[in-house]
Amino acid sequence: MRDIKRKKPRDIIYDVDEKPPFQMLIPLVLQQIITLSVDLMFPVLIVSAIGGTTELAQSFVSLMMITMGIGTIVQSYNKGSIGSGYFCAHETNALFFPVSVLAAKSGGFHLMLGMTVLAGACQVLLSRVIHKMRVLFPVEIMGLIIIMVPISLIKYSVFSFVGGGPKAWVACTTLVVIMIIHVWGKKIIRQYSIVIGIIVGFLVSYGTGILTNEQLQKITAAPIIAFPSMGHVGWSFDMNLLFPFLLVALCSSVKTIGNISACQKVNDANWTRPDMKSISGGLLAEGLGTMLSGFLGSMGQTTSSSSMGLSVATGVVSRYLGYCVGMIFILLAFFPKLSAIFAIMPEPVMASILMLAIVFVTPAGMQICTSRMLDARRTFVLGLAFTIGLSVEMFPGIESSLPLYLQPLLKSSLSAAAVSAILLSLLFRIGIAKHQVVEMKPGAISSEDIAEFMENNGAAWGARREVINRAAIAINEFMESAAELGLATGAVKVDASFEEFNLDIDMYYEGMLMEFPNIRPTEAELLEDETAFIKLSGFLIKRHVDWLKTDCKNSTCRIQFHFDH
Repeated sequence: MRDIKRKKPRDIIYDVDEKPPFQMLIPLVLQQIITLSVDLMFPVLIVSAIGGTTELAQSFVSLMMITMGIGTIVQSYNKGSIGSGYFCAHETNALFFPVSVLAAKSGGFHLMLGMTVLAGACQVLLSRVIHKMRVLFPVEIMGLIIIMVPISLIKYSVFSFVGGGPKAWVACTTLVVIMIIHVWGKKIIRQYSIVIGIIVGFLVSYGTGILTNEQLQKITAAPIIAFPSMGHVGWSFDMNLLFPFLLVALCSSVKTIGNISACQKVNDANWTRPDMKSISGGLLAEGLGTMLSGFLGSMGQTTSSSSMGLSVATGVVSRYLGYCVGMIFILLAFFPKLSAIFAIMPEPVMASILMLAIVFVTPAGMQICTSRMLDARRTFVLGLAFTIGLSVEMFPGIESSLPLYLQPLLKSSLSAAAVSAILLSLLFRIGIAKHQVVEMKPGAISSEDIAEFMENNGAAWGARREVINRAAIAINEFMESAAELGLATGAVKVDASFEEFNLDIDMYYEGMLMEFPNIRPTEAELLEDETAFIKLSGFLIKRHVDWLKTDCKNSTCRIQFHFDH
């Protein structure tokens, strides 16, 4: 396979391998910590659901911060088989919330923690075989997953912007400030647009009464240093809850596949398909992080879509940002006074941050979906899965009609759309031939016929249009040369085969073998040598393929055009 060098996108200031200056990292880390702190409400809600104490909730949150920090550091690691190597921060896994509450109510925290460990172990095992399961995750489904990630965040954001009143003013003001700085500000200022917007949001919130003096006093009342209690830690298991937890682990894994694919894309302008080795390492990091959460006394974790969108918005996607975010989260777990600042963040300010993530991640998913050719089958897959996902958002509680063990499937639009897309994709694969053979007679077949043959098969295969176009041009050039230069004495058998990473065109015919020189024939050679036109045609074809092979036995010639996909 051809090694295509990664190309830094125009809007990225510091890519995954680049290290931003330390003074620049401080505000970037701060705004990431603020964004990732939003979902720390879920551990509190679990404690509340079983009637736990405030002290238990504080310990639960602190332990969650420690495990999230470790998970983020491991996820960013780019050596060996652990970690995706990208800044793809870990956060509290909202998908685990309903099954965690179910387990906590059924058997207390020990049961919830034990089942969380099992779910993480499932993800670890999945990470070892995911590279063999790429048929389940074609690129267009990855694009759909990436689109559904921000859509699942809309309900946490949009209500702060509508209805008028102080909340709407704060949310709109914060977002407008961020947009103005990000669009019209100088490059060096753009990186701090989120922090500036948050500061403005806090000030406006205080001025409108949304942020009260009582809330500010929580910062002064919090102790400077405190160690989280692990008195609630223990493990038990219930096989009746195994399937719901495994289903949630699968849905979380699909989300992470989408997030890591998005990280790959935003770091490479030449991105064409997911790197399964990186995805495998990322799933392993998430699975180990979830197991660690279960062992240390917190809930499952996953990669953060909003954090990823925020890093894209600032133009800084360096893995060093991940190392710093992880370490700060671990430290904050022991400094309640600092973490209290995040706990009192006004709701409309958080909504503005989420809205920014939605704005930047959604178009990336759309681009991935449209990067592949779509026939009727793939259109049905994407359209139906997208509709199912939106139905979950539009009709809350729709999952109540399902058996209890299947309800996690429709608890979120992301899991509903992802699982639906995978199942529909497998169903519609029935009848698709990855191998097509046709006879083409030089001089009798037109360029339109060749283009139609490749277009129809490319759409059925879900191939990239650019690759299909190059293949059609190469075939057409050969057919024209075979007719005009008398290379073939009869019809040419064209054998096209496709799999996710390769497109091969084999052509068999009786006649003279075509030459494919590395150097273009000169004008003088074209005038003096009759065979120079064959060489010129071969030279032109060679520019469109990634590599080719030729052989000829007893006037039976075979030419293979290979295209990396």
